[in-house]
Amino acid sequence: MRMVYQTTISLLFILSCTSIPRQKNSSVSTSDTKQAIIFDLNLLIKENQMGFAKKIGYGTLANYTLTHWKHPGYRCLDMLAAMSKHESQKPHVTLPLQSRIMPRCIVELQEGKKNCADTKKEVLDCAEILDNQKFFGSAKEKNLMLSIMNVVLDPDAVASIIEPIKQMTQLIQKLKNAGHKVYFSASTPQELYEKSHNKFPDFMQLFDGVSISAQAKAVKTDELFYTHLLNTHNLDPQQCILVDDIEESAAVAKKLGMQTVVCDKACHVTKQLKKYGIRV
Repeated sequence: MRMVYQTTISLLFILSCTSIPRQKNSSVSTSDTKQAIIFDLNLLIKENQMGFAKKIGYGTLANYTLTHWKHPGYRCLDMLAAMSKHESQKPHVTLPLQSRIMPRCIVELQEGKKNCADTKKEVLDCAEILDNQKFFGSAKEKNLMLSIMNVVLDPDAVASIIEPIKQMTQLIQKLKNAGHKVYFSASTPQELYEKSHNKFPDFMQLFDGVSISAQAKAVKTDELFYTHLLNTHNLDPQQCILVDDIEESAAVAKKLGMQTVVCDKACHVTKQLKKYGIRV
């Protein structure tokens, strides 16, 4: 959901608002066969930024920005990247977010090997190590980073500040009316998926199938994730179009024979799908 978690809609969604370069597509499908469209959940849900700010504290965020001249989301990603260099948190799979490598605990959360509470404890423990190494510019910065992670790693908190994007909901309905099967994939822990499913049952029922990293036991930069998706839903990769916001994920899917569209905003999706002959 940018399910503001790639850990939780994705850390990428909650922690940053910058655009991701779109990938150019050179091939266009001319087949009359109705293709399966697989959306990354980051493009289907949006974060209520005011709701997120309220949980952290408007004054806290404003004061930090004014006194440190840094974007708190980027700095939080810097903290996680620094954790990934610590021996206990070196990841076994490379998981980039905004060019930062995520630590092992975040990777294992997405793989379903850890829950949010265990991950939060490891983040807090590693933050103390970073603090001893003078990573944080001030006690204020450290406390803010940990406050952000407490929200990001709280499934109830995240579920309370996200909602489906109306434009994308309408697009999915049009695709289904046109005869396409529609699926969504997400890098998200099981806990968050369940909370979101319970909060938005009508939205979730629009899809013909779901694939999340916690169930696949693999992150989206791992080929196993897409193998699981294809096998679980009995899909022919040659008849699939993946719509994602991360080029690294799309590149993996492309290796398996899937067509890919990389978009940074939901409003660009329809235009990009037209390049594959998808008309709605």
